[in-house]
Amino acid sequence: MEKVLVTGVNGFVGHHLAKELYDNDIEVVGIGGTQGTTEKSLFVQDYHVIDLMDAEATNSIDFSNIDGIVHLAGLATVGPSFDNPGKYMSTNVGIEINLFEAALKQRASPKFVVISSGSLYDPRSSLPLTEASAILPNSPYAVSKLGQEQMAQYYTYRGFNVVVARPFNHIGPGQNIGAIVPDLTQQVVAFEKGQSSEVMVGNLDARRDYTDVRDIVRAYKLLLEKGVSGEIYNICTGRSLSGQEILDQILQASGAKPTIKQDPAKMRPSDTPNIYGSHDKLTDDTGWAPTIDIQTTIKDVVADWRSRN
Repeated sequence: MEKVLVTGVNGFVGHHLAKELYDNDIEVVGIGGTQGTTEKSLFVQDYHVIDLMDAEATNSIDFSNIDGIVHLAGLATVGPSFDNPGKYMSTNVGIEINLFEAALKQRASPKFVVISSGSLYDPRSSLPLTEASAILPNSPYAVSKLGQEQMAQYYTYRGFNVVVARPFNHIGPGQNIGAIVPDLTQQVVAFEKGQSSEVMVGNLDARRDYTDVRDIVRAYKLLLEKGVSGEIYNICTGRSLSGQEILDQILQASGAKPTIKQDPAKMRPSDTPNIYGSHDKLTDDTGWAPTIDIQTTIKDVVADWRSRN
């Protein structure tokens, strides 16, 4: 791979992926959306602001020398999808279609890595979850990701080299609030700065499979290089951590001792007690394995939040 197109390059994952590719001497063509941050990353050599929902605008992308595409762009938050399922379907499936169709029109054949989600799995399945485990798309977000996978299958049939990735929970520096690690860390750092006296928590018993975003983007690069077309790959650590263990790690990294209080508004009584996956297929095909331990991740997250205003 000499030149890779990254959609959603300004996002949490996109920034880390651009750096991973840049550090490996791969030229990065970045696509940023018309909403939010549009400033060019230091790791992106060729940057464009394009509304990928606009098929004509997407056709303006020059695919002629693109070796691979990692498609990150789209709506990525589960909660709001319940209030606007149509938008999630039209956006997440629609922009993928526009990318493939633009490449078709230009008779280009880059390798695609389409990013789905580990949240597709039926949480009642036996653990660890593998690529063969049953799926249960129980949110409009998950349904849209399943739609993306099915479109990927269709374009594989049309002759494209397409790999689907199912990453589990992402964590790491640069992540904004809306997930447990940044939500807790932001509160702990606010306590450090004298801006609050307590940390409000929800259900800390639920266990999830957390992978450092820097390990995840390394997997995306390896899937570009070695992933088998038409295949689906889990990206995960193969072990789970509870919310309490995450909080303990944050407090240990910080040294802070705030008062911890439960917030009824944050409680989710229907949370699945335990979820973790298997990355054996990814490891077998690409040699990938997680390398960044939770202590390092949390230390870096705390440092990141301390550096913010």
